Amino acid sequence: MSKLRLLTAVFIGLLAVNIVLIWMLFSHRPMPPGGGEGPRAIVIEKLGFDENQSKEYDNYIEWHKSEIRESDGQIKELKNKLYATLISDGQESVKDSLINEISKVQVHIEQIHYKHFQDIKKLCSPDQVKAFDTLCIDLAKIFAPHPPKRKKE
Repeated sequence: MSKLRLLTAVFIGLLAVNIVLIWMLFSHRPMPPGGGEGPRAIVIEKLGFDENQSKEYDNYIEWHKSEIRESDGQIKELKNKLYATLISDGQESVKDSLINEISKVQVHIEQIHYKHFQDIKKLCSPDQVKAFDTLCIDLAKIFAPHPPKRKKE
């Protein structure tokens, strides 16, 4: 009887381990490109920035985040106004005007991104510019928004 209990306990233990492993496999997102590092670390590594360049890059990142945050706020506000026009019909000109304003802010966001990358390039030494040119091919992947993390319950 004790062998049967031992085998049952081992079986239950192995089953529990398998369930936990399967849960872990399906509940965790795959690592983003760069092995889980953020875009900052990827840029610093690929361009070989030294301490001073990294500090200056951090300043550029703060400026960029601030500008993007402000523009995102403008878009959100304009979209709220746009969707409010759904309540009352007959505001076609207001709708078109708001959509035009949203597109202007989106263009401004792309200009902010472009300036940010120009600033990064200015930080580079002549040797690093070659690495920057190579990095430009992957910029869209590196800086693409990643899906939001799942909340653990």
